[in-house]
Amino acid sequence: MLDRNKLKDLLREFNVKGYADPNSKYIDNGKNGKVLNLTIDDYTYEDEFYGGEPYCGNETIWENGIDIFRCVYWGKVIKGINFSDIYDFLRKALSKGPDGELVHRGPSEYVQGELKYTNSIEGDIEEFRQVEKIFMNEREVYIAYFVGGRVNIRK
Repeated sequence: MLDRNKLKDLLREFNVKGYADPNSKYIDNGKNGKVLNLTIDDYTYEDEFYGGEPYCGNETIWENGIDIFRCVYWGKVIKGINFSDIYDFLRKALSKGPDGELVHRGPSEYVQGELKYTNSIEGDIEEFRQVEKIFMNEREVYIAYFVGGRVNIRK
């Protein structure tokens, strides 16, 4: 079993190759959603999401075909805000990576001009709840929730 730091690093590597990269290629999953599949050595990652606004999805990591990590998520940009601008800024924040005890996504805080990204966590890679937000001139314009952790520890 991967130790917690190696699992966290692996998730980070998949995230950099995934949604933090504007060149990532998500494909139609045949169920009105999109999916991204990546492989690093013996590990396979899948990010499947649905929707435009709001959106939801899940991430899974498998080691040699056995699922070892899962995360579900839901997020939205508030009405009246150009979500393309918000998601461009979000990618920049996510490219910075997590800091401190954060499991994944972006840092605790990232600021550029009038936009501020925040990310907070309860728990760790074993079991966590994470919330990321974006503020425009101190007004919350985006929020996303992430719940996940290690799976298949016991059968």
